[in-house]
Amino acid sequence: MILDRISNLKYYGELIPGAEAIAAAFEKNSPTDAGFEVREKGYKLKTDDKRRFEVHYHTIDLMMAKSGGEIIAVCPMESVEMAEALPDGGDGNKMNGAPCGTPVQLRAGYFCAIYPGEAHMVGGCLEGETEVSKWVVKVPCPDRFCIEVGE
Repeated sequence: MILDRISNLKYYGELIPGAEAIAAAFEKNSPTDAGFEVREKGYKLKTDDKRRFEVHYHTIDLMMAKSGGEIIAVCPMESVEMAEALPDGGDGNKMNGAPCGTPVQLRAGYFCAIYPGEAHMVGGCLEGETEVSKWVVKVPCPDRFCIEVGE
């Protein structure tokens, strides 16, 4: 997991493929220029009992906060219980478990890159915030970071 200012994203090209192009696209608010699938998300923050973990195996979830903020719980996937596959053949699984691991504060102007095998639970209440608006960029992961289920 990486947490840093979006203005520094361009320096992470060795760890996040296409980082410079993604940063430029975000600055222009042009998701189609990012070079990867961009999901524009906006939602109200939730209580812990309304949130779930998920994990990916071949994809980096690059979350870039536009406004608001949230707490993202991040832990090794072995810390929570494997559940159903993601819908529509998505890369990964939902996971069951209470928030645990590292509570990451994603605020406007920051990015968080979550790697394969890192279970993450988004949407947690962050003091002073009620919702978050962000990009979630689905970046294909370099082979050296990918994992296979059961590893």
